[in-house]
Amino acid sequence: MKKLLLLLFVSIPFAGLAQMFNGGVLAGGVVSQVDGDSWEGYHKFGFLAGGYVSLRVSPHSSFQMEMEYIQKGSRKNQDLENNDFNSYLLRLHYLEIPILYQYTFARRFSAEIGPAADILLGSYEEAYDANGQKGTNLVPLRTFTLSGIIGIAGYITNHLKANFRFNYSLLSIRDATSPYPEGYRKILFEWGQYNNVLSVSLCWDLKSNDF
Repeated sequence: MKKLLLLLFVSIPFAGLAQMFNGGVLAGGVVSQVDGDSWEGYHKFGFLAGGYVSLRVSPHSSFQMEMEYIQKGSRKNQDLENNDFNSYLLRLHYLEIPILYQYTFARRFSAEIGPAADILLGSYEEAYDANGQKGTNLVPLRTFTLSGIIGIAGYITNHLKANFRFNYSLLSIRDATSPYPEGYRKILFEWGQYNNVLSVSLCWDLKSNDF
């Protein structure tokens, strides 16, 4: 009997802590561009998928850690009608690990902000000028960089929520050295190119939420 009481005494705090945790999976679509590559517009489409664990620390505040595969990059197609033969394509495949603070309001909605580590899994790049010549001397990509994320989410059901995010590089995605190639931008303290991403995803919580 004493052992049973001791077991209950030890397990109650852990049971309460477990109630604070939730987890789930997410998947969605991405549109992106690279600021500093001379091409404008969210013309590169991709997708993301992964999982997450969240810890609620108060009725309105929680922290969430994610691990996901995400596609980023840039695209510029030829415009033959206007005699524009330039084309460009950059595909970037990242393992992204965000750590986010989330603030819940109106019960079913939340705003979020935080940094994310980006590990480059693979890439493909091609560029052709107006004469059909393939570009050379492309600056190498960094295998590790950082991004910042802000977003908003709303629950559709007790398990399912929709999420919209803006994701922007905090560090250049390339090793920038002077003289800088045409179009490079200086963000904060560094010249270079920066991922600029909009995403929409659906997230499925493993535990039901009571609203």
